[in-house]
Formats: sequence, structure tokens, C-alpha cells
Amino acid sequence: MTRFFHSRPGRWPALAVLGLLLGTAACTSDEELNNRAAGKTEATTAPAAPATADASKPAPLRVNVFLELSGGMKGFMPVNTAATQPTEFQDYVSQLASRTHSSPAVADAQFLLALQDTPTVTSYKHFRDVVQGDTHEAAKGTELPDMLENMLALPGAADKVNVVVSDFIYGPQDKSAIALMKVRMTDALATVSKKQLAVAMLASTSRFHGTFHPAVKTPQKQLAVAGQPLPYYVWVIGPPALVGRYLNEVTPGGGAQQAFFGLALPKVDYAAVLTQVKAGSPLAPGGEGSVSFATGEPSTQLDVSDVKAGVEFTVALNLAQLPAAWRESAFLNKNLRARLNGGTVGIVPNSVQPVKDEAALSAYTHTLRLRLTALPREAATLQLALPAPETPAWVAAWSTQNDNQLSDPPHTYRLSDIVAGVRGAFPTPLPPVFTADFTLTQD
Repeated sequence: MTRFFHSRPGRWPALAVLGLLLGTAACTSDEELNNRAAGKTEATTAPAAPATADASKPAPLRVNVFLELSGGMKGFMPVNTAATQPTEFQDYVSQLASRTHSSPAVADAQFLLALQDTPTVTSYKHFRDVVQGDTHEAAKGTELPDMLENMLALPGAADKVNVVVSDFIYGPQDKSAIALMKVRMTDALATVSKKQLAVAMLASTSRFHGTFHPAVKTPQKQLAVAGQPLPYYVWVIGPPALVGRYLNEVTPGGGAQQAFFGLALPKVDYAAVLTQVKAGSPLAPGGEGSVSFATGEPSTQLDVSDVKAGVEFTVALNLAQLPAAWRESAFLNKNLRARLNGGTVGIVPNSVQPVKDEAALSAYTHTLRLRLTALPREAATLQLALPAPETPAWVAAWSTQNDNQLSDPPHTYRLSDIVAGVRGAFPTPLPPVFTADFTLTQD
């Protein structure tokens, strides 16, 4: 049976950098990039003229928001008085529900309480009241895999953004099933695998007031908690582009820690910056060689000459769909990769920066500099890629084999196994977050 403990939700700070676990951004070997090819997403075609905001305006989101209402969750949601302050959990989840209810990015929001086996639809007002302490309906917890499977089995769930708020404690009633925790989690996310959905995990802590039900029942079946912090989680599950939009446009910031799986984008807009800026601009082409548009107009086909003398040029990218942590310059400088089969290309160190004060590049969010020093005689493909990060290190740090004693910092029972089960729902290696391709020809 899944156990939910009362933890103290800490106010969710600004998006923290996920596990920046990938290598440095610079030249990437052909062997490394070929190894990634098996999970490669379709390369984006950079438009000569980016679509206007109105023409490309996405359809409003449809969202299901689930709150697990088990006895173990009640401690996050105490009844407050004029003399007490809401817990961090109450603050964050109330804001999350309010923004989902009122955001112009959301066309339809449905609020549900996870009560034992079947999620129950409720009104936004009642959902809000539950978060603020009206927890009289709290029921016996459902085991985590069953809860997730029931949520994803609802009509149309695979086409929506599904937001799940829970402590995500999974203590199987049948203790022999502990060895199968990873498999059970992967099986529960079969819809994620089949529909190629994404899972975003936001983790934080909150004060908890009440009875904590640990997964490990010895020496105590229950623990009294009086305001100590405990972990809670918000998972966002749905089509990758929709999950990205919900995180960026609706959520009131991210968790203290985050992890993302399957967040691969089918398309990002990008362009070589050659004629769009004035000569002498730091974004203009440089080096002893030269680079130009093969067709005379902005395109992904480039002519290069005197490459041995060194050619530098700027690439503009629109990364607005990425989570905020993945748009940070430090993350992109460390993790972006460039490859050129049969040639040599590198990302100029620390050159990935937000676009500033360039009207011609207003359709883009970031620029970076590439340096070419070798090019094959035949036409070759230059590819930029952002490899998907694997499970970040914080997951292991937040995991414990025994939650029968409160700890500082707090931990979640076998969180590493739970997340390993989530990772198992996705291919190995993970597909890159995006790719951007140029065709280069020696002039």
C-alpha cells in the first residue's frame, strides 16, 4: 500500500539546475555522436523567415490536476487560523491550482482527488478548500503504480497535461513486491511509452503537521510530525511540447529539484546569422575564411571557403519551449554539442548567450558561435544537438532505504527505484532534446 507522509513543503524556489551531468560543450567526436544516433529526433528545418507569433500561436492547453488525498497527505494540509501560516505545500499547490484555473494558456482545467482506486472529479473551489485543510474525505492510499495507471487511463489523458501532486511514497503491501518496484513503475507508465509522452518531476519540501505513515513499518507504524519538513512532488505528464508550455506558462516556478524524461522537441526554430546583422557586430561572421548563404537568402544551406584558415559564424536558436533551467547559459554552454562528419567544428567556449538588443533576431532566444577548421570536399551536414540529461544526482541524495526515522534533510523511501522505473519507460539512450542541421559546401 502506498504510504503518504506529511512533509513540509518548502516554498518552491526558482528553477534549480537539474543535474548538469553531461560533458563540456565543444567538439564532439564522431563516435560519440554516432552512438546517439539511435535516439535521434527529426532534425529541425530552420525557416528562412520565422512565422509570426500570431500565425504560430499554439492551441490552449487542456489540463487534469490530481491531488492525492490519502491519510498520509493530510499533514501537508493542516487547518490554519489567523495565528498560523499555511505550509509551503499549501502555498505552492494553491498557486498552481489558481494559475491553472485562470491562465489564458489553459482552455480547460479539470481538478480531481485521488481517493483510493478511482480519481474523483471535483470543482476548483472544493479542490482549493481541500488544499487549505478540508481533508475530511481522505481515504486509504492507493499504491503508487496503480494510482498513476488509473490517472493515465482516463479518457483523453494521453492528449492532455496531467499534473500529479503527491508525496510519492511507495511501500508495497506485499513486501515481496519491493524487488519489482522498478518494473511496476515502468508498467504503470505504459501509456507514456506507447504515446511517447514526457514526464517532468518537480521536488520540494514542506512543513508537515500530523501523522506520517512510513513505508518501513518497524519499529514504528506511524510517526508524529510537528512541523518538520518532508518531501513532496509535482509530476507533469503529457505530450512533450505541452508539458514544456505548462511548465513555462502556468506553473509558479519549479521545485527545489527537477528531473525531465522524454522532453524531446520535434522542432525548434534556428538560423545562421550572416546578413541579418551589421558588419562589425560581434554576431557577424569572423575568421580568415568566409561563409555565405548558398541561395543568397537565409537558409540552412551554407557555402564555406578558406575553412583551413578558420571560419566563425553565429547561430540563433529559439529555445522558448525548454524548461527555464535548460535555457540557462551555463547549462547550454556545458551541454550543447556540435558535430561535422569528416570535418572539425567546435562551439566557441561560453558563447551561448541570450539574445539582447538585436531587432533582427527578435524571433530567437539564444545565440552561439561556431568555429570551423576543416570541411570534407563533399557536402556535409553540420548538426547542433542538445543531448537529454539522464537521471540527476539529487534523486539518489533524496532517496533512503529506511524512512522510519525522520532525517535532515528529509528523504523519500526508495526514490531512486521509483525514478529508475520512470526512466525505464523511455528508450536508451534518451533522444536528444532537439537537433538543428545545416548543409555545408566548400565554395
